[in-house]
Amino acid sequence: MVNDNIKNAGLHMPAEMFQPIDKPILLASLLLDRSGSEDQPVAGPGSPLRIDLLNQFTKLFVETLAKDDDVNEQVLLNIIAFNHDVEIVGGAEFAHPRDIAVPVLTASGGTDYDLALNTVIDLSRKRYEMGKKLGQEHYVPIVVEVGDFEDTLSSATARRVKELVDHNDMQFDGFATIPLNPEDPNFRIPTPWCMKEAVPNPRRRLAVKDYNDLADGYQQYANLKAMSIKIRTRTGLGEKPQIAPEENPIQDPDNKLIVPQLGDLI
Repeated sequence: MVNDNIKNAGLHMPAEMFQPIDKPILLASLLLDRSGSEDQPVAGPGSPLRIDLLNQFTKLFVETLAKDDDVNEQVLLNIIAFNHDVEIVGGAEFAHPRDIAVPVLTASGGTDYDLALNTVIDLSRKRYEMGKKLGQEHYVPIVVEVGDFEDTLSSATARRVKELVDHNDMQFDGFATIPLNPEDPNFRIPTPWCMKEAVPNPRRRLAVKDYNDLADGYQQYANLKAMSIKIRTRTGLGEKPQIAPEENPIQDPDNKLIVPQLGDLI
């Protein structure tokens, strides 16, 4: 269940959010790390702070979804920021992108990744079940994570995530703000649920090889995830997504992300 000390978490959503519509609903949750480690330069002295790039990521992601009328209608977005505590930010829970007040986060505190991940799972499952009972059709809910994730998951939470993924009850991906090149001065051994090798794995967070690419990585992941959501919302339930070549950011020669095929993220 949702921890009692979570701020602003009550699923107090307007009744119209539960009215049946012609197209399926996609529940998307942003899980954003705002712990004290995010108040560090992304690539050494003089480079942007991680928290500033995280705020730019959030703004780009939300505004990209809000631009498209159909996507805005079908997507309900929840933005959750965490350190040692968890807070729902951006206004109402599971709101359409245009109704989100894009938050500006500051970095402080420790990291409780277990609390954060269990919170986002609990809220997503609760909203999904409430909508289904009221006649809404839904895509599989998704969780989009961005952070350095210094704290490790407990075995119980890791098992819970694995079961949700294995049963196709929820989708998880995100952007790991650590480089994966062992020769990079900022490299460290990734924690569970980060890519441990430069081999794409859709069940783990995406990343870049070198710290000099991290700033581009935030923006490119925002574009990539927004595109995958757009493609999903135009795809019928149970249908295979149709991806036009020009829609696939991975084909961009300037792409810095280590990623699987776009279809694996949809």
